[in-house]
Amino acid sequence: MDVVVEVDGAVARVLIDRARALNALSPAVLHGLRAAVDTATQAGCSVLVLRGSGGTLSAGADLKYLETLLGDEGALDRYLVEIGAMVDALEAAPLVTIAVVEGYALAGGCEILLACDLAVVAEDAKIGDRHLEYGLLPGAGGSVRLPRALPAALARRLLYTAEMIDGRIAFEWGLASHVAPAAELDTVLEELVARLARHSRSALAGMKRLYRASRDTPVADALVAERAVLVEHLRNSPAAAEGLAAFRAGRAPDFTAEPDVRAEGN
Repeated sequence: MDVVVEVDGAVARVLIDRARALNALSPAVLHGLRAAVDTATQAGCSVLVLRGSGGTLSAGADLKYLETLLGDEGALDRYLVEIGAMVDALEAAPLVTIAVVEGYALAGGCEILLACDLAVVAEDAKIGDRHLEYGLLPGAGGSVRLPRALPAALARRLLYTAEMIDGRIAFEWGLASHVAPAAELDTVLEELVARLARHSRSALAGMKRLYRASRDTPVADALVAERAVLVEHLRNSPAAAEGLAAFRAGRAPDFTAEPDVRAEGN
């Protein structure tokens, strides 16, 4: 199984167990994560802890799988919608979700972190929206949730540069709620879980509803628009084709031959 779920009273612990692929979001992982949210909800849990085997939360979409879908419009749309729906389900779940990052949370992994209520990260963890590194664009909330989580300049920095920041910086910027040395990460996590689990389940769920309702700008339309742009990009962009080819070959992408977008717009 690529996703393992353990329920212990008020706490559900979910592990993406696909370390061989840096816990990339294959269809099986997406199905497992949606089922995990349903399991935790039906069990009446108030806390869901999400982490990835090997320390990496997730490296994002399964690019090898995604590349096989480029000639099938319907399959491509379904896969991207499934990723977004899984991330949306984490955000909307009637319990507190905690992302744990010991190693990497990149691209879709960063989008998962953004959708969780809290994030416990190691000081030397690596976090970032890496889509542009391979000529791609976000499709599960990166361009929508990052600007809501960070000051504009910092959101643009992560989106435009595709750089990774460490866990300490992520905490200082406000992307993570808790940070600790790697050796102390589990201790900090368990203290947080215990504190949350002692609350009334219904009151904690109510507090989350209040928080979500307090945000004055709905994200649904922006999320739909983001995915539409991503689909168009994957179908027609030389940058996306080059990025996927480079990923498959294990090399750095070369975007120097990409057409001048200013000329295309004239």
